Amino acid sequence: MLDPRTLKQQAIDLTGLDDFGDEPLDDGLTIFCDSLRLESNLPQSRLRQAETSIIASLSERLRIEACLKQHPSILEERITSPIFVIGLPRSGTTALSQFLSEDPQMRSIRRWESTQVTPPPDAHNKFDPRIEETSRAFAARDAALPALKTMLPVEPEDPSEHGIQLGLTFRNLQLPSLWPIPGYTNWLQDVDMRPAYMYFAKVLKLLQWKSPAPYWNLKNPPDIFSLTAIASVFPDTRFVWAHRDPALSIPSVCSLVSTIREAGGETVDKPALGRMQLEFQSAGIKVAMESRRRLGEHMFVDVHQKDLNEDPVATLHSLYDALGLEFTKNFSDRLHARLKARPKGKHGAHTYSHDEFGLDSPTIRAGFLDYLARFH
Repeated sequence: MLDPRTLKQQAIDLTGLDDFGDEPLDDGLTIFCDSLRLESNLPQSRLRQAETSIIASLSERLRIEACLKQHPSILEERITSPIFVIGLPRSGTTALSQFLSEDPQMRSIRRWESTQVTPPPDAHNKFDPRIEETSRAFAARDAALPALKTMLPVEPEDPSEHGIQLGLTFRNLQLPSLWPIPGYTNWLQDVDMRPAYMYFAKVLKLLQWKSPAPYWNLKNPPDIFSLTAIASVFPDTRFVWAHRDPALSIPSVCSLVSTIREAGGETVDKPALGRMQLEFQSAGIKVAMESRRRLGEHMFVDVHQKDLNEDPVATLHSLYDALGLEFTKNFSDRLHARLKARPKGKHGAHTYSHDEFGLDSPTIRAGFLDYLARFH
């Protein structure tokens, strides 16, 4: 189980393709598999879920490489001034990215196209079968796990995080939250992430080839570890940093992660998860603050979740002023329509506590002293 060569061969057999491309793959895949097999102490049923996920990523990479080989002009596409929404998980990044997606100027990685970017989505095709497939999958998920809707109220057309695309090189900083894999987690925090974002740029070019927009709206909370890598690949990027008190965001992400992992059949050690998330997220914030100092303030705009909750439209208007983008009447009307159709708390409140994860507010805040001093 979890043999990299066997998993690659299964993806080859499944797709009928055999070219994984030149970008990094084997180093991250091998360490991820070793960490799962030797460190995770997960039951066989959970490890089989990991194998299924790995084969899906390998198969997607094979299909992407085949598509790029068939249509080499895709790589001539240009990614101009992308917007990366960053911040601690559960700090308002999802809401902010969803609001930005209402602007016709913005192109997001929609959830229905996230796990299967080939064939390249076509803006003229309003009946892509992936939309209906994702709708059915979301309906099944919501029926099986209704609590998730209170934590993550997303629909197939909503913007997705891009951890899946970074995972095509097996450099995905979402994985340490989804699996107990300390060896892989340590490796990820030291590895060069530029190849992952270089491959991600190729995927964005593929996605926008037949479905373009002036700007990309991109969001993935673990990007806080990789701001210098992002800036090296996308030198004209703008970072929109969402802020929330870590004493609220850390137990919230623990609650979300434990819910997802328990739904997969895992028995979660919640105090251990609390310690891991506090250490992992505080390390990410320290790296992000140092990266911000080196990159310069001109690349960053700050948004506080409290402001976003109290007056989303005014907060977005101020953000657009700071970004130098036009806040159009069309965008404003669409924002108001979204807020009316999908008010905060529509699916119920997400309830969680520090104690459940062996945490308390002073302990959490002690891991973010410099961050709190500057932004709170």
